[in-house]
Amino acid sequence: MIKKLLTLCLPLTLLIITAKAQEKSINLGQISGNFQSNFQYYFQDTLIDPTGEAYPDERLLGAGFLNLTYNRDNFIAGIRYENYQNNLVGLPEGYRGEGITYRYARFIRKKVDITAGNFYEQFGSGLTLRTYEERGLGLDNNLDGVRVIFTPAEGVVLKAVIGRQRNFFVKSLGIVRGFDAEWSLGKSIMGEKTNLIIGASFVSKYQRDENPFYNLPENVGTGGFRANLISGNFNFYGEYAYKSSDPSTDNEFIFRPGSALFINATYAVGNLGTSLGFKRWDNFSFRSERTTDPQQLLINYLPPLTTLHTYALPALYSFNTVLTGEIGLQAEVSYNFERGSSFGGKYGTLVTLSFANSYSIDKDFTPRPVFSPVDTSVVDVAIDGSDGYTSSFFETGPHKYFQDFHVEIKKKLSKDWKATFTYYNFDFNNSVQRGGVSDWSLEESGTSPEMFTVNAGVLELLYKIKPKHSLRSEWQWLVTEGDRGDWALVLLEYSIAPEWFFAIQDAYNYGNPVEDLRIHYLNISMGYTIGTTSFQLGYGRQQEGVFCVGGICRIVPASNGFSLNMTSNF
Repeated sequence: MIKKLLTLCLPLTLLIITAKAQEKSINLGQISGNFQSNFQYYFQDTLIDPTGEAYPDERLLGAGFLNLTYNRDNFIAGIRYENYQNNLVGLPEGYRGEGITYRYARFIRKKVDITAGNFYEQFGSGLTLRTYEERGLGLDNNLDGVRVIFTPAEGVVLKAVIGRQRNFFVKSLGIVRGFDAEWSLGKSIMGEKTNLIIGASFVSKYQRDENPFYNLPENVGTGGFRANLISGNFNFYGEYAYKSSDPSTDNEFIFRPGSALFINATYAVGNLGTSLGFKRWDNFSFRSERTTDPQQLLINYLPPLTTLHTYALPALYSFNTVLTGEIGLQAEVSYNFERGSSFGGKYGTLVTLSFANSYSIDKDFTPRPVFSPVDTSVVDVAIDGSDGYTSSFFETGPHKYFQDFHVEIKKKLSKDWKATFTYYNFDFNNSVQRGGVSDWSLEESGTSPEMFTVNAGVLELLYKIKPKHSLRSEWQWLVTEGDRGDWALVLLEYSIAPEWFFAIQDAYNYGNPVEDLRIHYLNISMGYTIGTTSFQLGYGRQQEGVFCVGGICRIVPASNGFSLNMTSNF
C-alpha cells in the first residue's frame, strides 16, 4: 500500500517542484502526459442480444488511464495508471481492477541509451520481436526488464533486451531475451542517392516444462536477417526468420520448426505509385507462454500485407493473420490524373487499385498413430506430439483464407465538394478468419471451410459550407449471400472546426436471413474540443462484428446504451 501511495504521489510532487523551480528560473525538467476515460451505460436489447449473453451484470462500465512523463536533460521517467471498473463489453476479461501497469526510467547520453522498467521495442518489421499497445483491442505486450541501445559508430545500432511481458495485471511466466544489430551503409559507401540498411536479430524465450505428456523445449529461439535498399524512387525490403521447435496450443503441440519470409517493394515516379509484397508464414506463432488467450503474449508480429479498411461495413470482413501458416501477396497501383486531363478534370483525380490474397500453405500431414489401451491396434491418429507435416516452400495449400480487391477514386468536384468512391470485393473464409478452425481439423473431418463472397460500395462526400463549417456523409452498401446478409449504412457528420461535431449513423441489416434480425442500428454522437481536451457523447446500438488492427482481430458483441469518452493532453 505504501509503495502505491509513493508511486501516485511522486508525479504530483515533481509537478509542484517543477512549477516552483520555473518561478526561480531553475531547470528541474518538465512533466507532460495524457489522460483518457471511457464510460458506457448499457441497456438490455432483446432484438440484438436475445439471450442476454452480452448484457453485463453491471450497467455502468468504465475504463481509463493516465500517462505521466518527466524529462530533464538526458533523463526520462514515466508511469501509467490504468483503471477498469469494470472493462467495457467486448474487451478482455483480464482487465479488472486498477494499478500502475507501466513505469520506467531512461538515460540517454552520447552513444548509450539505457531503459529500466517497461518498454516497447521492435526489431526490423517485427518478425522476431515487436512489443506494442493497441488499446482498442485491449492488447499490450510490453516488456518489463532492461533495454540497452548502443551506437558505437555512425549508422550502427546495437540493441539488447531482457524481460517478461505484461499479461493484464501480472507478468508472463516466460522470460524474453533478444539482440539486434543494424548497419546503415549510407551515402559514404552507397552513393548520394542510395542507401542499404542491413540487420540481424536473435530472440529467445524461456519457460519451464511442466507438461505431463511431452518433453517440451524450455528454450525456444528465433533468428532473422533483413535488408532494406533505398535508391531514388525505389524501395526494397526483405526479411527472413527461422524459429526452433515450439509446441503450443497455437500449433496443436507439434514439434515442427517455423519460418517466416516477408518481402515488399515500392516504386514511384511522377504521378504513378506501385507496390508489390509477398509473405509466407509457416508455424511462426511465437509467445512467451505456450497456453494463453489468442491475443495475449505475442512476442513477434506478422505483417498482414493487406489494406486496413476503416469504413464500417467493409471492416466487418477484415483480415485476421493466420499464425500457423499462410502464403499470400499484395499488389497496388495508384495514379494521379493531372488537372486538365480527360479523366482528371478541373481538379485532378487519384485512382488506386489494390489486390491481396492469403492461402493456406502446402501441408502434407504426418500424424502419429494412437494405439488402443486394450491391445496394440491403431485406433486413431493425432497431430499433437508429432512433427506435424512437411511442406513445399512456394506451393499453396487447398484453402483460400482471404482475398481483397478494391478500387478507390478520390476527386475534388468543386471548390466546396470532395468525393471518394470505393468498390470492394472480398472472398472471406469464415471458418478460419473468425472460427479459428485449423487446417488439421479440416483435413481430419474431410469438410470444407465456410466461405463468403462480399461486394460493397462506399461513397464519401465532403461539403465545405463556409469557413470552419463542413458536412461529411458516407453512403455504404454491402451484399453477401452468407453470414448476416446485406447491409446499408448512412452517416451524416456536421463539423464546426475545431470545437464541435454532431453525427448520426444508421446501419440497417435489411438482408438478414432471420427476418426478426433485420434491425436498424441507429447511433447518434456529438463531440466538443477545448484546447487539448476532447469530450464525446454517444447513444445507440452497436452491431456485432470483428474489430481488427494490423491483422489482429477481436470479436465485438452487440450492445446498446450511452457512451462518454474524455481525452486530454498536457
